[in-house]
Amino acid sequence: MHDLLILGSGSAGVAAGIEASNLGAKIAVIEDGTIGGTCVNVGCVPSKTLLRAAEANHRANGSSFAGVKPKGSDLDFGAIIEQKTALVEDLREHKYTDVLESVGVPLIRGRARFTGKHTLEVGGEAYEAKRFLIATGAAPTLPPIPGLRESKPWTYVDALSPEEQPESMLVIGGGPIGLELAQAYARLGTRVTVLEALPHILSGEEEQVSEELRAYLEDEGISVHTGTRVSHVDFGARYRVSAEIEGVERSFEADRLLVATGRRPRTEELGLAVAGIRLSPGGAVEVGPNMATSNPAVYAAGDVAGLPQFVYVAAQSGRIAARNALADGKEPLDLTALPRVTFTGPAVAAVGLSEREARASHDDVRVSVMQMDQVPRALAAFDTRGFVKLVADSEGRILGLHVLAPEAGELIQEGILAVKFGLNYRDLIDTYHPYLTAVEALRLAAQGFDIDVKLLSCCA
Repeated sequence: MHDLLILGSGSAGVAAGIEASNLGAKIAVIEDGTIGGTCVNVGCVPSKTLLRAAEANHRANGSSFAGVKPKGSDLDFGAIIEQKTALVEDLREHKYTDVLESVGVPLIRGRARFTGKHTLEVGGEAYEAKRFLIATGAAPTLPPIPGLRESKPWTYVDALSPEEQPESMLVIGGGPIGLELAQAYARLGTRVTVLEALPHILSGEEEQVSEELRAYLEDEGISVHTGTRVSHVDFGARYRVSAEIEGVERSFEADRLLVATGRRPRTEELGLAVAGIRLSPGGAVEVGPNMATSNPAVYAAGDVAGLPQFVYVAAQSGRIAARNALADGKEPLDLTALPRVTFTGPAVAAVGLSEREARASHDDVRVSVMQMDQVPRALAAFDTRGFVKLVADSEGRILGLHVLAPEAGELIQEGILAVKFGLNYRDLIDTYHPYLTAVEALRLAAQGFDIDVKLLSCCA
């Protein structure tokens, strides 16, 4: 009998497998598809590779420096996809297949289905374990728009491995996935239109972030429409999307249609009801703070458990679930200082409370906004897009950090530590920040609580 059987070989499952193996448990990972899950195969790795390729092409065709005159690029879209695919295959082998083998975790091939509260079968073979961990991830889903499913649109999976680059593309969904792929294709030469149902793109971010990013995207030629109610999709020689915007009926056409409106937990055909495992109203496996399900013998982690859909959350929840499952532990998953990054150009990153959230939960809130045109690094790079926003309580404790800037994901880490450990903005002021680095923007934003930084010398 196994101590732990893990369903799924993505980030949550493999992290759990490594953790359980290090604890000396007898375990196995069950996988019926491609090993590695979303991140390495159809998520983080391929999308960010495509984004970097698109950025390289974008830079080859434009410069902010007077003495640098780009001469364009010799774009080979097929070669970009081939290089991306080779990287994915390499990482899948070395970071998943080889890692499981190196820690002695066997991989059972086939689809798992619970046959009882302590048993399941894979390919007709029965397995019994003391504990189970469901880590089957999530998959793209399509909204119930008439004609949409029949038109067979792209999801992000299709957009990362196309046979050819479309001349034009419609994107339904102005969230992180939709915007990243929209900008990547636009920078590679595709004419792109984004249709978002909500009043703002990146609706989970500060409104100022959403509005300024929209302006930057439109400056690059991307057409962005918000408050859009898509009513019908037709497909003939091209895709035709009918929509209502501010009470006016509009029609949009393109060679390709990409739908990026959400993902659903992979729970179908797992026999969860037989095992006494409850699902949330959204279809995710219902878990408690320690990742346990309604069946004491079964735990869940990652996207299938309805957690924030980030690979680092999946991995951390997998490790915690494995520890708790093997020791009947109560260790909770702490999401207090959870960062998020959207890899557009400029990028968006945030951690902690927004200004609105802070004002709803605190009597007195202080805010400092530092435009990047006050940051020496940005001035020297002739790229002053964006800003840094710090949110603090009445005593100066940092509650949140919001960044719109090139490489915002690299700037957010200091804010993560500040929120996690309850630092005061004065702690940032009194910490050395190397001059002419982008992260100096955080110190300047902290100083902005007390003084107009325009009155400071370069290094003051």
